[in-house]
Amino acid sequence: MTTSRSRTHTLHIPDSSRAAAGAALGAVGELGDAVPDTGVGLYLEYGAKHLRNHLPAQVLDALAEWRHSPTAWLTVVNLPGPQEAVPTPRDGFCDESLLRTPNLVHFGMLQLLGLTPIAYPWENDGRLIRNVAPRAASASSLTSWGYARPLDWHTDDSVLDHRPDAAPAEAIPHYLSFYGLRNDERVPTDLLLVDTVLKALPDRIAEALRRPDFTVTAPESYTADGDGRPLSRTGVPMLWTLPDGNAALRYGPGRLTGRTPEACDALAEFERHAAALPGTPVLVEEGGFHIFDNRRVMHRRVPFQPLAEGRARWLRRCYAHG
Repeated sequence: MTTSRSRTHTLHIPDSSRAAAGAALGAVGELGDAVPDTGVGLYLEYGAKHLRNHLPAQVLDALAEWRHSPTAWLTVVNLPGPQEAVPTPRDGFCDESLLRTPNLVHFGMLQLLGLTPIAYPWENDGRLIRNVAPRAASASSLTSWGYARPLDWHTDDSVLDHRPDAAPAEAIPHYLSFYGLRNDERVPTDLLLVDTVLKALPDRIAEALRRPDFTVTAPESYTADGDGRPLSRTGVPMLWTLPDGNAALRYGPGRLTGRTPEACDALAEFERHAAALPGTPVLVEEGGFHIFDNRRVMHRRVPFQPLAEGRARWLRRCYAHG
C-alpha cells in the first residue's frame, strides 16, 4: 500500500482475498432479478458485507480512514471480476444481470467509503452506471463513448448546483467512481488537482474566478428533460471553497463564458496555465476501482484506437455524493 495525503492513495488486494471475495460475491442469492437501478440498496448492502468479510483488515482500515479524511483520489487494484467474460458493449448499454459481481464490488466499495450513488434523469437515460466504452457512432463525440478526439481537462456536470446545501439530484457530483472491466489498450485517465493549478495562478486571477461572473452550459451527453430543465446556468463562480476548506472548481472547455471583461480574462489565464500542466496518469485496469473528487480534480483522456469488437477498453462509471 502506498499513500500520499495530498496526491494519491493506492490499495492492493492480495490474490487470496480476491478469490475469497469473488467466490462469496458470486454466490449471493438475495438479489433476485434486481439490477443496480432497481435494487441499489441490495447491491450496497451485500457488496459491502462480503468485501468487509474477505478484504484484509489493513485494507478495510485504510478505507475507513479515507471515509473520514478523503484524499483527492483513491485506487484499489485486484478486485474480483465477472465469473465469465462479458464482451464490451457496442452501443453504450449491456445486460446488467451478467455483471453482478462487478456491480456488487462497485457499490460495495461506495458503501464502505460512505458514499451514495447518484444518477441524473437527463443523462445516460437516468441509469446509475455509465459504460465508458468506445461506440463507433460516437467516435468523434466529446463524451465517454468517444475515442477519436481528446477529452481535455474538465470536471463533470459543471452546469449543476455547486452550493453545499444543494439537493444531491441537483448538485454537481462530488465523486466519479470507476470499476475496470478491461483496458488492454492501456489508456490512462490523467488527473490534475485544482490546488496544483491555483499554485500557478496569480492571486488576482483566482479572486476573479471566485466571483459569480460566469455562465456554464451542459456537455454533449446531456439531453433536455420533460420539465424543460435549462441546460445552462448563469451568475456562478468557477472557483469556490468546500466546507472542508479545499478549493473546488467547475470547468469544461468551451462550456464556460465570462460575463465581464475581468471574468473573460481570468478564464483565458486559467486555461493557459492549466494547459501547460501535465497532471498524473492513472490506469484503471481489469479489477481496478478508482474514485476521485470531481470538485477538487480535473481529468482528461487522450484519443486512442480501440481493440477489436468485444475487447475494447471498458470502464464502469458511477457518480457518488458524499
